[in-house]
Amino acid sequence: MKLTNKELHIFSHEAQDTNYTINVLVNEELSSESIRLRPGELFKYIHHISRDSLTEGEVSVTVYKEGEATPLEEVTYYLK
Repeated sequence: MKLTNKELHIFSHEAQDTNYTINVLVNEELSSESIRLRPGELFKYIHHISRDSLTEGEVSVTVYKEGEATPLEEVTYYLK
């Protein structure tokens, strides 16, 4: 998983179809998207944030694999 040009890339290394959940928290407002990836499939995720909705300048992104309590990826960005 990596963030490039504000795109989050999720690549499934699993041997079977796997569900993932992407959570994005902006100013205490959570948006969530669930996806299902086949083995070897790549998913590109972009979340658009308007300047009007960004009051704190903090965006947190968390990615979970279905059935796991610990995130695969967790990152916070501090924007100006």
